[in-house]
Amino acid sequence: MSYVYRRANGLFEIRYPIPADVVSYFPKPKGKGVRSHIIKSLGTRDQKEANKAAVERAKEIEAVFSALRDGVASDEFKAFCRIAFEQETAIITDSFLNAEFGKELRVGERLAETRSALNGTDVEQLEAVAGWLVDHFLSTTTNNCATVPKDTPARNAMLMAAASVLSDVYTQGLATVRGMTIPPKPKSPYLLTEPADAPAVGDNIPLTSEGHKSLEQYWEVYETIKQASSSPVQAKTLARRQTAWNEFHQLTGSSLSLFKVQKSHIWAYRDALTKAPARSGSIIELRDLSFPEKLKKADEGNYARLDRGTIADRLRQIQAVFQLAVDRGHLANNPARGVTESSLTSKPHRKAYTTEELQIIFSSEPYDKAWQLEEQNDTFWVPLLGLFMGARASELYLRMEDVFEDDEHPHICVVDYKERSLKNRASERIIPIHPQLVELGFLDYCRRMRAKGDELFPEWEFRKGQKPSESASRRRFNRHLKRLFPDRDFPADTHTFRHTFENALSASVISERIARRLAGRSLGGGLPHRGDPPDLLARRFQSSSVHAATSL
Repeated sequence: MSYVYRRANGLFEIRYPIPADVVSYFPKPKGKGVRSHIIKSLGTRDQKEANKAAVERAKEIEAVFSALRDGVASDEFKAFCRIAFEQETAIITDSFLNAEFGKELRVGERLAETRSALNGTDVEQLEAVAGWLVDHFLSTTTNNCATVPKDTPARNAMLMAAASVLSDVYTQGLATVRGMTIPPKPKSPYLLTEPADAPAVGDNIPLTSEGHKSLEQYWEVYETIKQASSSPVQAKTLARRQTAWNEFHQLTGSSLSLFKVQKSHIWAYRDALTKAPARSGSIIELRDLSFPEKLKKADEGNYARLDRGTIADRLRQIQAVFQLAVDRGHLANNPARGVTESSLTSKPHRKAYTTEELQIIFSSEPYDKAWQLEEQNDTFWVPLLGLFMGARASELYLRMEDVFEDDEHPHICVVDYKERSLKNRASERIIPIHPQLVELGFLDYCRRMRAKGDELFPEWEFRKGQKPSESASRRRFNRHLKRLFPDRDFPADTHTFRHTFENALSASVISERIARRLAGRSLGGGLPHRGDPPDLLARRFQSSSVHAATSL
């Protein structure tokens, strides 16, 4: 399990990261900042036993975070209030019954005075009479490892809640002193029994209060935790994940508790996706409809349906949200795990262009005319670079400082920019410029762009939340490809040139490791970095049969 480490003495321990939203409650001694992890011994030298123990410790620690995060609204605080009420009431009753004869009146007077103080709003007074109960809650719940500073909104809320509970305790005590046979009902909202969904057969197991939240409410929990973690997701991935989650809870029932979701709900969502309209956000009459309403419209109208790749991606996004709920101890199981269908994976999402298709593409516009150097732009070069270099269109947003056209082996360096991030770490790589591109005049184009400015394709425009590759020219060319191959079973777009390149690599004599580097696929080992000599890659690339396999 993650977070499990072996100490020098052989014992295992858990080092559990403290989320950013509660880290201020975990100060280091003597004001030396805050702690980053909760570290606890697992009491064993056996790895398997340590992993089992770590799961239970993680649940306990997540319960601490939940109590600190939600404060008086947490299930832990409410449960503590009920126990404190019962125990303190019993103590006061016993004190009265055991009081010496003649002292009962003084007991009643003290109870009345304390109750009067508890009903006030002065924070210092509440701290004096109810602060001990708040401290007791924090010490028992967080195992003495967290501190809520005084005179903060969180602690003041706890003081008010503790005061209302103790006020009810002393009201019960006065009733006993006065001999009332039926004591008054508690008034504190933290002592009222709240209706809660009880787990039924087939339900998941809610481990914390987050597991009881509705599907609609849980998204905020997920986003807060995930984006504050050491591995936040990129904005576009988060947007896709939110889209899938919104569709899911709109279809399943937004008020349904998280732990009530069963695998059948995920399958129902998967089946609904096969009937859902594609690109509904771009269609005016569908844009503002809920997911069930979009499904109804799709039945009534002639809309294109989601492709298999999009359906698989939606399911992955749902699974990711539930997996965080499991990892953080909110749920016991991930109901979305394993919800796939052979039809989604038995056929590839894309298929490389055939030689005949390439001949059709590069005999039609914009390649049906001679392009003068002054006229060349991304419309002309992006499909060719995808075909001969395997670059994703988004990776072709390049600065001229990363284009080396005058080296012994001309190449480009694909690196992260502020304007756009790469898909993954393996995407940062060196790509030799194919000899066919040199023959077509790409180096001349690069030298011309270097003389004009800092960008390879300066005409690319940015729109909020979109990559620069999603330009009007690329969309026009994609529509052109669809018109060329209206009956193609697989997508016809610029990204398919990358798959054509990869197929050519697999048919070549290049080793798999070099081929994966050129394509920007994960290797599981070291990757070339900017500044590494590209000689070996370029030589292996140019000596291969890739040139022949991808020649037009």
